[in-house]
Amino acid sequence: MTKCPIEALMVGRVQPFGPNGEPSAIRKQPVDGPVALGPSGLAGDEQAYHTHGGADKALLHYAFEHYQMWADLFPKFALGRGGFGENISTHGMTEETVCLADRYRIGEEVIVEVSQPRQPCWKLGYNPRERKIPLLMQERAATGWYYRVLTPGAIRAGESIELIERPRPDWTLARLITAFYGTPLD
Repeated sequence: MTKCPIEALMVGRVQPFGPNGEPSAIRKQPVDGPVALGPSGLAGDEQAYHTHGGADKALLHYAFEHYQMWADLFPKFALGRGGFGENISTHGMTEETVCLADRYRIGEEVIVEVSQPRQPCWKLGYNPRERKIPLLMQERAATGWYYRVLTPGAIRAGESIELIERPRPDWTLARLITAFYGTPLD
């Protein structure tokens, strides 16, 4: 089964963002030590709008491998972990290798389930000042994904996230993203 370390765990506070100072918590910062994870997400992590959180969006995962793709496409790109609003960053898990409804154990006690791919919003293009990024995320199936929390507890950077169940092996997130954005009327 797939197992990899959480290289960074991040939370953010709502603050003014973008040209009109809209509220957003997209700028995430790494945290040390254990952080409580419950059905509504990580302790200390905020969302400006209720649609950006909730039980099916308790935790956002973004593959760190994608940052190199953005740096190659946009040489002035200078975002690091947390720059796309993610709570978890790892190497070794991408939309090509993660499936809808996968269940993962984090550390000893926490169980999470992949609930949906992320639907990129305009803020992802404004953050690095590259407006094309949300569309490219969709086209390249590099959106990130959300988890719902099945068993709450505390998690920390350095702990392993391990696949424990894969009920839908044919439904990778890349397949879902491609179907949703590439062939929406099919």
